[in-house]
Amino acid sequence: MASSGVTDRVMFDLPDLSFPLTGAFPRDDALDLVREVCEWSHLHGLVGPRGRDRMETSGILDVGLALTGGGEQERALLLMQWFVWTLVLDDRVDDGQWADDGVLKRFAQRALCVLRGRHDADGADEDPMLKVLAEDLLPRTRRLLASGKEAAFVGHVGRHLEAQCRMVGHRVGQADTLVLTLEEYPAFRADLFGVDILFDLIELVHELQPPNTGVLGAGVSRLRACAGDVLGWVNDLYSLEKDLLLGEHANLVKVAHRQWGCSWQQAVDGVRDMICDRVSAFEKERSQLPGTGGEAAEVRRLAEVLAAAMADVLAWHQTSSRYHWHGRPVAAVDTRRTPPSLMWTQFERDPFPVYARLRAHFPLMRDEPLDAWVVSRYRDVRAALCDPRFTSDNYSWQSGPMVGRILLEMNGSEHTAHRAVMSPAFRGRALTALRGAAFDAAEELAGRAAEEVRLQGSTDLVTSFCQGLPIRVMTAVLGLPVDDAPRLRPWYNAGMSFVADHRQDPATLQRGLDASKALFAYLEPHIDARRAEPGDDLLSALCTREIDGRLLTDREVQGTCSLLLAAGADTSEKALALFLTNLVEHPDTQTAVADSPDLLEAAWAESLRRDPPTHVIVRQTAQAVDLPSGTVPAGSTVACLLASANRDPEFFSDPDRFDVHRPERIDREFAASATHLAFGAGRHFCLGAHLARLLGQTVSVLLRHLPGLQWADGFTPVPHGLISRTTPHLKVTARL
Repeated sequence: MASSGVTDRVMFDLPDLSFPLTGAFPRDDALDLVREVCEWSHLHGLVGPRGRDRMETSGILDVGLALTGGGEQERALLLMQWFVWTLVLDDRVDDGQWADDGVLKRFAQRALCVLRGRHDADGADEDPMLKVLAEDLLPRTRRLLASGKEAAFVGHVGRHLEAQCRMVGHRVGQADTLVLTLEEYPAFRADLFGVDILFDLIELVHELQPPNTGVLGAGVSRLRACAGDVLGWVNDLYSLEKDLLLGEHANLVKVAHRQWGCSWQQAVDGVRDMICDRVSAFEKERSQLPGTGGEAAEVRRLAEVLAAAMADVLAWHQTSSRYHWHGRPVAAVDTRRTPPSLMWTQFERDPFPVYARLRAHFPLMRDEPLDAWVVSRYRDVRAALCDPRFTSDNYSWQSGPMVGRILLEMNGSEHTAHRAVMSPAFRGRALTALRGAAFDAAEELAGRAAEEVRLQGSTDLVTSFCQGLPIRVMTAVLGLPVDDAPRLRPWYNAGMSFVADHRQDPATLQRGLDASKALFAYLEPHIDARRAEPGDDLLSALCTREIDGRLLTDREVQGTCSLLLAAGADTSEKALALFLTNLVEHPDTQTAVADSPDLLEAAWAESLRRDPPTHVIVRQTAQAVDLPSGTVPAGSTVACLLASANRDPEFFSDPDRFDVHRPERIDREFAASATHLAFGAGRHFCLGAHLARLLGQTVSVLLRHLPGLQWADGFTPVPHGLISRTTPHLKVTARL
């Protein structure tokens, strides 16, 4: 990782900063406002259940509350809803993949179309943030904005979006987009922070109409400029530790450090002085305001509200866990002690060096941005997966909104009873019967891939082999028409993205919900048919077997089918892609396994260990639990890093090496006693491990059709993803 928070040691003391200003009085209806805005955010798809619950309990909305002061409730709610909208936008930019393919730029263009009342905002009805902007936020804001203020407000939102695009442009290598001097930075920071949006809303909430021309209008501009700088720079000061870790450049301390050529402590102290100077300038401007009547009274009221906002924002930054990654507010910062975060977008490009650092220095870590405790050593991860005090209740928010209560969420006897219905379909005679279907599908797909190489010189094994094979087998397991396999794939892919979306991206959440509805509608007639005339497939078993004296409802059957398609097909296609990547990158091994079925299975098991498709399994503690590396508090979300545990040098020698001779007992590696954790462990050990073994065996067919696999000219595989990880393309050629 290239940021100074990881490779370089940075030390500084945060200043004991205080302002001669008075914060706003707490609102009597604060809890009601917070609850209402959280429900609104969830209802409109801006956040999932977990995001809603965290907003309600974490104090993240305290700043928005402070800005509302004593304003009327409807107006206060509108301000807080805009606050959440900009907060979600900021999180999507900070934590998402919005730098890819100009996604943020297109979003900004569509948002501006909505703001300007144009109807050419392509895709505005698909993204929840754009939809709520067009159908709810903007219409209500327009009704309440003072005359002549709408154009200014739209302009301020536009500048905020442009600043976000500029920052993202810098992250993807457009170096000239964010090399700012101390003189240039304040205006950019104000737009990036969106202070003018907040100030417009403050005037709306408090029903203020300060002048925007003349002497008083100039005073208003200066008051807003001073307050805006203070809000943005306070954020920079207290987020410096985080920005150093994440390599974020939009920070006044970092600009000062570069321009002054000074130490980090001198830069911190210099920014503190700059903040204090702006507070003094604000107070001087306020003291020089004329009498109390007419427009002057409006300006004085505005000044009081802005002063309270500065005081409250400072207090929040000094105590909020969002800006203190050591678990409590501390003055002395030493970035050697700064825990990494899995939310950093760069982390997804190569997580393994970070896993090594976690195992060595942070084996049990509170990841504040992820809102989870993280365990990374083998013994901790296995213990967490096997200890019943680590429940799977987390699936109530991970998958529950999409598919309802399914096997993943169940514990104890409920889990045992439901698993017993499905297990026979993945072992014994049922598995033997699937072997022919699996190898027939592999033969057909591999033949087509070879033909592509002959005609075009290369093929993409992800699309020509890995995607088609598992879904064909899973349709056979369920008894669904094989010809429907291509139709099913986009639905379960969207569902997996929903479950794996640790960033709670609104558009991803909405796509998952839409895909679930489409899949359930597809399954409905098949369920009706099985209830009337059951067969010997798994769908028939789900429709006709009683559990605890009752049949499963249609919703429960549909949810279970969604789980099986996602776990059986989506995960398997990712695992196959990673396996083939390892074989192409180790040509001697590829040659050896092509001639030896036993060695092929060993290589498959080793690939699952070294490069599992699922990197993270989430659990939730029912009570405080002592692990070998420390205690996890009760009620915690726990991210168990399977991929890190599988490369723990205390358990696997030379763990980064792809060694097909490592597995000693092949049967064991596809059973609950497996040494690796690619299939999990404990009561939720993967139901389809034996089916996965069968799918790996079919690679022999591909190697027969495409001997001597190697990367196509100019191609390099690029895996990505955090919870679920694979490479989206495998362009290869072969010796035909």
